Amino acid sequence: MVDKISVIVPVNKDSPEFRKCLASLFSLEDDNYTVILVDDSKNSFLNESFFPQNRKVKILFSSGRGPSYARNIAAKAADSEFLAFTDSDCVVNKDWLAELRRGFLSYSEAVSCGGRQDIPLDASPFEKKVFRFMKKAGLVTDYVRKADKEEIMPVKHNPSCNAMYKKDIFIKEGGFLEGLWPGEDVEFDYRLIKKGYKLVFNPKAAVFHYKPKDMRSFLKMMYRYGAAQGFLVRKYGIFRKVQAIPFFTLAGFILFILAISLKNGLLTAFIFILPIAIFLIYFNFNLSLLNLATGGFLFWNLGF
Repeated sequence: MVDKISVIVPVNKDSPEFRKCLASLFSLEDDNYTVILVDDSKNSFLNESFFPQNRKVKILFSSGRGPSYARNIAAKAADSEFLAFTDSDCVVNKDWLAELRRGFLSYSEAVSCGGRQDIPLDASPFEKKVFRFMKKAGLVTDYVRKADKEEIMPVKHNPSCNAMYKKDIFIKEGGFLEGLWPGEDVEFDYRLIKKGYKLVFNPKAAVFHYKPKDMRSFLKMMYRYGAAQGFLVRKYGIFRKVQAIPFFTLAGFILFILAISLKNGLLTAFIFILPIAIFLIYFNFNLSLLNLATGGFLFWNLGF
């Protein structure tokens, strides 16, 4: 008997991406799951017109209290052994649940399994550029993890747009920190790892995640990401590679000011040119991507 799964999706507005998300959830190759949608808008908009007939769908309401709260109330209301989370701007593969479940079969001690993120084929050119940037940044963020290998592997974090947890452990350990978003998934996974639980990643469990559609939205997202990591560092200290970046940035800025004050032109030029050279090399001299990365780096640090 296959264990029952609750698929939890917080949503705060109707959109073409949300409609595509629903269509993919209703096309999953699995008969033993229920979709729990949490309407987190202040003026509820979900109704039965969104769903095909005879589909097992639950609707909950969280009145604008945020994704963490929305996911937690859905988890408590779920009648299942597993909780699968995705976002309302994600399209899931037909075998998404089967591949997430396979992580638990491969690692019997695992309490969570996550999967990879890709960009939808119909995403805009700007969205695809954002995805390329985030994939490059995955070296230090673990947000878009490279899936060069096909085997299931232990990890320290899986983003909540593509993750499944054992419900009993999720509830026992308190779920996501309410009021924190984004970064609530990082915080929860960190608590799990500290207590000795095992998390795994299956690159075959895929979701296709739409990204910000313009520079303003992208910079706003990067600011929020930075602010969330700043909060986590104040709460726990540094425990991720990405959280050390602002301190290196500050050290570089201090050295730059010191070099100017010492009137050392060679050292000043070196400190100024070095990060630019690193960015150029890392982003393969793609000036368009470099422009995005520079703005993202600046706003992430400001948020932090």
